[in-house]
Amino acid sequence: MSIELTRVDFRLIHGQVITRWVKQCDINEIVTIDDVTAKDEFMVDVFKMAAPKGVKIKILTVEQGIAAQKNGDFDKAHVMLLFKSVEQIHKAVMGGLSLQEVQIGGLGGGPGRKAVNNAITLDRKDADDLLEIESKGIKVYLQTTPDYPSESLANAVAKLD
Repeated sequence: MSIELTRVDFRLIHGQVITRWVKQCDINEIVTIDDVTAKDEFMVDVFKMAAPKGVKIKILTVEQGIAAQKNGDFDKAHVMLLFKSVEQIHKAVMGGLSLQEVQIGGLGGGPGRKAVNNAITLDRKDADDLLEIESKGIKVYLQTTPDYPSESLANAVAKLD
């Protein structure tokens, strides 16, 4: 047992994650790593209530997430690591979180952002942070749902130019 899926999705725990990826990857624990969310007791309660039956929810800061991995906490279940932003996963990886691959699933729109894959948008900072993560030997790809084809980071970043 281990990290089955690491996903960046600004919506965090929502219908698509719950109904599709949890089943697809046989997830029994979702660990959300986000500094702001982990300190918001109301949102922690909301996300715990949103969990499907039989799926444990943990919401940790980046620092707590790195420590949990070092303690072997992610080796005890089929874990989905869920990040709200590229900034948070970048901080975690640079801080020592060890990952094999990262799926970019949903990044909201806004000024300076460009749709590069289905509903996934990137800006230059996110692209650069993801390229730095990839330079550490971590596969980074974009995919919204299990039945939607994935796309390499290189192909997505090329669309920014």
